[in-house]
Amino acid sequence: MSDHFVAVAACGDIAEGKFIKVSVAGRAVILAHVAGRYHAVEDNCSHEDYPLSFGCLDGDRIKCSLHGSRFSLETGEPLDEPADCPIRVFPVKVMDGRVWIDPTA
Repeated sequence: MSDHFVAVAACGDIAEGKFIKVSVAGRAVILAHVAGRYHAVEDNCSHEDYPLSFGCLDGDRIKCSLHGSRFSLETGEPLDEPADCPIRVFPVKVMDGRVWIDPTA
């Protein structure tokens, strides 16, 4: 495993269909558990610089509660207006019952 990966949670910390907010290398990151996979995206809407952690999951998307833009957890691409710029996505690995994020990628 790359030296850049950081353990951020135990696999059991996040129920299926839920997310938690974690801090990695000084960044606020959303760690979501969807369809048996873990996803990590920045906790910031690209439209209004607003925390996505105030929003909710909509399947494999995170929805901003301010204006309703949804972002793909897989790619970070915006799926609805008014957002038109992607959010940052971080590589995730599961090892030894823990979830690891690479904040440098």
